[in-house]
Amino acid sequence: MQPTEIIITNRLATGTTFAVLSSDMTQNVFIPSKLALDASLRPGQKIMAQIVPNMSQPDKTPWLAISLEDGGPMLPVDNLAERIRAELENGPATVYDLAKMLDADIEDVRAELKSMRLPRTDLWALEQADLLVTVA
Repeated sequence: MQPTEIIITNRLATGTTFAVLSSDMTQNVFIPSKLALDASLRPGQKIMAQIVPNMSQPDKTPWLAISLEDGGPMLPVDNLAERIRAELENGPATVYDLAKMLDADIEDVRAELKSMRLPRTDLWALEQADLLVTVA
């Protein structure tokens, strides 16, 4: 089974994610939430996936991702990382605050922060939604 390049198109609040084949953007791919959350997937990202025919709802989403490889760079649909960095220059912020200031989805901001691996950054939280980010 060969890996197939897919492009992330949508992520639900539950973590369930959808993509299209990069070779045929009419072919949809379902990515279970466990896989998507572990990989911190976000719309616009290209990633290699092992896919199989989706037996659950083949008419809507003909493919099912069963494993994911390390993601490639996001397509130029958003500069969320740059916008986050600019906001953090003003001081510490929670994920919720960043999402609100950037008019972005809180899960997109959380996933982007996780993937950014900012140097000299403390990440801590009492609850996941209260993740505090400070840049020293």
